[in-house]
Amino acid sequence: MAEMTIDELASRAGLPSSTVRMYQTRGLMPPPRRAGRQGYYGDGHLARLRLITALQERGFSLAGIKQLVDAWETGRGLDALLGLEAQVAARRSEPARLTVEELTERLAGKVPAAETLRRVLRLGLAVVADDGTVATDPRFLAFGTQLSALGIPAEEILDEWEALQASTEAIAERFVAVFERHLWRPFMEAGMPPDRVEALTEALGGLGPLAEEVVVTALRLALERAASAFVAEQAHALADAGLLDRVRAGLDRR
Repeated sequence: MAEMTIDELASRAGLPSSTVRMYQTRGLMPPPRRAGRQGYYGDGHLARLRLITALQERGFSLAGIKQLVDAWETGRGLDALLGLEAQVAARRSEPARLTVEELTERLAGKVPAAETLRRVLRLGLAVVADDGTVATDPRFLAFGTQLSALGIPAEEILDEWEALQASTEAIAERFVAVFERHLWRPFMEAGMPPDRVEALTEALGGLGPLAEEVVVTALRLALERAASAFVAEQAHALADAGLLDRVRAGLDRR
């Protein structure tokens, strides 16, 4: 990503510029690269803002976040810290920008209803820019397009997304709770010793990919069980209706 001015950085982070300046004044952010009187910010600064926001949502005060950041920087150095935070930021996909016409084309030619678009915006899956284009997560766009092509209505796709979002948030909270109980809490109780920061940082960096792998494996096993149960249930239904032999005969003729 190209370097940003403070206003561009604030816009990317979804914060007022005054908030970014306040964080910098309080020592929560490293200084920008200076070119004359202009300061320029990079990926690490954006990741730091996202980290601060995430910690505040978890109930951390700015003073607590400052203590954490200071311990991290003391233990590993600023470059290593920003490298880790940039890894976190890199996991966020850059939004795909489409016109309403292009979005309609992606949805198998179906014009999305106004209420559907409002719901997409309300769920945070897309943002309408000043020029009228729609910015959305390319991953959501990809699987939403595939589901739409199969004939599944947009409203049902959003229903399932909301249900899955609630489930995955609960899963994420479980992983965070495990990290907090077994790694973070002992670290805090020990006074945040700098010599343990590196191991904690590595554990934190590996938690996301490991959690994804565990969830994908569990989901695949659950899908296999659900699919087997569905096939068995339908076979019983066909047998009860006296249709199973006719289906088998039709398959044999092929």
